Formats: sequence, C-alpha cells, structure tokens
Amino acid sequence: MSITTRADFARLPIKWIQSGRVAVFDSRVGDEPRNRAQQNSSIAALRLFVSLCVLADYYTGQVKTTYPQLIALSGLSRPIVARALRRLEEEGLLKKSGKPIREGSILQLAGWEEQFHGKLPKTRLYDGSRDQLLVLQNFEFSALSLYALKVFLVICAFRDRRNYNIATINYKTIARLAGVPIHQIPMSINRLYHLELISYKQADYYEPGNTEQDRTNRYLVRGLGDRWPAFNPDRLSGKSNKPSKAKIAAARNFVAR
Repeated sequence: MSITTRADFARLPIKWIQSGRVAVFDSRVGDEPRNRAQQNSSIAALRLFVSLCVLADYYTGQVKTTYPQLIALSGLSRPIVARALRRLEEEGLLKKSGKPIREGSILQLAGWEEQFHGKLPKTRLYDGSRDQLLVLQNFEFSALSLYALKVFLVICAFRDRRNYNIATINYKTIARLAGVPIHQIPMSINRLYHLELISYKQADYYEPGNTEQDRTNRYLVRGLGDRWPAFNPDRLSGKSNKPSKAKIAAARNFVAR
C-alpha cells in the first residue's frame, strides 16, 4: 500500500505560499474594484488546488483524475472546475503532463521537486467521507471564506518541525503573504478554529517585538497528530531545571545542621 492511500496527510508545496503568491487569489485584479466574479474564481481555484494536493501521488505530484472525481471531491460544478483548472495553470501551479486518457487526465502539480514541503490534514478534510472533502466544502463563495482559506494555507506553509510543528507568525506577515486585510485576520482565524482546522494560543506580551495585535500568533494545524507542548520556560530558553551541584551541597549541609 502506498503512502498516498494510507497517510493521514497530503503533501503541500509551500514555496509559492511563502513567497506571497497566494495573494494573487483575490477578489480583484490590480487596482480594480473588488467584484464577486473574481472572488468566486479565486475561491474555486484554491479549493480545487487543495483537492488536487489530496489526490496527488506523494512522491511525484502527479494527479490521475476525472471530472466526476474532482466535482465530488471539491463540491464544485463541472464548469467551475474547468475554469479553476485553467486558473491554476495560468498561475503556474498546475500543468497537464500528458494527453487525456480513457480514465481521465494526468495533471502535474508544481513545486513537488522542492526540498521542503508542508502538510495538509487529509483525513480531517474528508471528515469521515470517502469521496468528498466535506470540511473544504464549508468554504462557500464569500469574502470571509476566501480570506480564511488563504490564511489556512499560510499557516500550513509555516509549520516549523524544529518548534513542535507550531506555526509562529504575526498578523502583519499573514496579511502581507495572504493578501488579506489585517482587520479581517481575526475573523478568518476564528472561522478556521470553528471548522476545527486549527487551534491557537496567545503569544507572550513580554516577548520582544510582540504587540496586542500579534496576540494570537501561535498556530497548530489540527488533524496532523501534533499536540501543544507543555509550557516549560527553562526548556524553551535552553536552560536546565536541574539544580546545580552547589545548590545540592548547600541543601545537604542545611539538613545536616
């Protein structure tokens, strides 16, 4: 059995997210006024991108799929899936790697050759279904859904294996990379929390550079088997909480007296 079928997670290319390219999936183009059509196009493209990552071969990034499968998985109609595929191709995130075959098409996701990658909580997104990403389908066509989905991808892209798989990132950075207005980030975070896709903790106000606006800048993606570490200031600072030999000797002398 391959890792594609048994893993609880899917591979996520992250370089394009960390470089701020997710911001192009917006409700407007350039300085044009915001409009519903552009907003819905961006939501559909990102929903389909996540769907393709879930289907992709873990090692190669190839996706062998059909329209019926993509329609069921993403919850999008056939015309919307077709437009979303074109949008992903235009943004350089996807290309067709061969001619259509009887069983469907073979697609190639970009960024699979990169050394570092993130993870998507595949099992959590299915939420008990076998052929539909039920949680993903909760991102309906609305401005808040677009913001929340982009914030989710940024958080997934900044999970740090060296720091308990926690993403530590402030509002300003999220806003810049995701292209989300900073005042919309708290609502986006709450949306992800209520969908049980993330949990978060408040940052320490006494840490250098932290402000009240950055108070919720530690995030854990749910469904990847990770847990919050027990808070241990000495361990986090690199200090040992074991008493020194001098303290032990002093304590023994005190007891002896």
